Amino acid sequence: MEPVIGLEIHAQLKTRTKLFCSCPTEPGAEPNTLICEVCTGQPGALPRMNGRALELAAKAGLALGCRVNNRSLFSRKNYFYPDLPNGFQTSQLDPPICSGGGLDIEVPGGVKTVRLNRIHLEDDAGKCVHDERRGRTLVDLNRAGTPLVEIVTEPDLSSAGEAVDFLKKLHALLVFLEVTEGRLEEGEFRCDVNVSLKPVGARELGVRGEIKNLNSFRHVGKAVEYEVMRQTALYEKNEPVLQETLHFDPVRLETRTLRTKEEAHDYRYFPQPDLPPVWVGPEIVEAIRLTLPGTVEETRDRLTGLGLRDEQAALLLDRRGALEYFEKTTALFPDPGKAASLMEEFLLPACLKEDLAVADSPLAPEGLARLGELLDKGVLGRRAVQEMFGELFASGRDPEELAREKNLLLVTDRGALSAMAVEVVAAHPEEVAKYRSGQEKIMGFLVGQVMRKSRGAADPKGVARALLEAVGRPEEN
Repeated sequence: MEPVIGLEIHAQLKTRTKLFCSCPTEPGAEPNTLICEVCTGQPGALPRMNGRALELAAKAGLALGCRVNNRSLFSRKNYFYPDLPNGFQTSQLDPPICSGGGLDIEVPGGVKTVRLNRIHLEDDAGKCVHDERRGRTLVDLNRAGTPLVEIVTEPDLSSAGEAVDFLKKLHALLVFLEVTEGRLEEGEFRCDVNVSLKPVGARELGVRGEIKNLNSFRHVGKAVEYEVMRQTALYEKNEPVLQETLHFDPVRLETRTLRTKEEAHDYRYFPQPDLPPVWVGPEIVEAIRLTLPGTVEETRDRLTGLGLRDEQAALLLDRRGALEYFEKTTALFPDPGKAASLMEEFLLPACLKEDLAVADSPLAPEGLARLGELLDKGVLGRRAVQEMFGELFASGRDPEELAREKNLLLVTDRGALSAMAVEVVAAHPEEVAKYRSGQEKIMGFLVGQVMRKSRGAADPKGVARALLEAVGRPEEN
């Protein structure tokens, strides 16, 4: 038996307002403060289409090689859930905003094209908050009405690894295009995974299980692995595989049944009477096409052509706002390699620790560029940067001003360096004797002692010169 995997990916669009009303889309707000009569399903409230959401959906489709349909239609997808105030979801069934397309992923021995079935627009549901202490469930409707694109693949994936690779590449592309912020922890990029098995080489697909609402690449991989193992065991015991909706338990790393899987007819789709058909003329499609940047691959090649390592280029492309921050920094400090190293070693970990988008960093690109200049000129050492960066990041202050205040500017004065070298030589007679006898590696230890004495503020090259003067060169063998 071989696995057959298809994905349904939901990405929250990067718009200021919801899909059918003017309520803002801001994560982290107090519950039920970003709502109105439309997104809470009040009788008589009429939806109004968000044109920006339409543009972003078409942009994603064009980047993925889809056909943008000139006419698409919204329908009511009927089902009950406590956080769905209308009693239906407004979605697109036929025709959707985009059809066809695909995305290539690397597989052993070559490249596989994962075909797309469709991309359609829909509004998100609210959020149920379970209060276990009080034994009740609360509903927050701030997210209700948030615009989503659902990207549906054909069942072209054959393993957990392929599914994860596809999702990572799609996520990077949508973030790069600024179609979505893509914050996994906020559920802004999540997916349902359909898994079935079929005999090797057979054309007919097996019965599938649908694993719902996965917002972690690792969980997708583990969920698919477990579901393939579970279905394989059922086939081996000659027991039926049921079509059902599944939940993945990230603690036990297993799937569990939620309910019997619905079919399209169970949702009783019918055209949404409160919304007219959506028309996207050829001239609009062409205007959106002209806004597309180069591909992710082209941008990665451009970055590596500037001297960045593959890992650095990937970081800039995968982290929201990182590429724009890098470009603003290098406009002021034209050394791409050093700018990327500063971001990789200091800025990006600090943003991750504080759960901040790179664009929201308190340290502006001008500050990082200034830090690069100070390192380049020998005014600051890297150890000093390590000591001061936390405070620098939090405050966004001028790096030279902060370094001077903390006495971290690089000591280059020959007299001061000689004095510290003499003190270290006097304090370590055994190591000095070994060096003089020809053990040159001891010099690294002595340099380290001077650097420690200066709290990393001494110029390493000046330290080495001062120590050579203080101890003399090792005897020739």
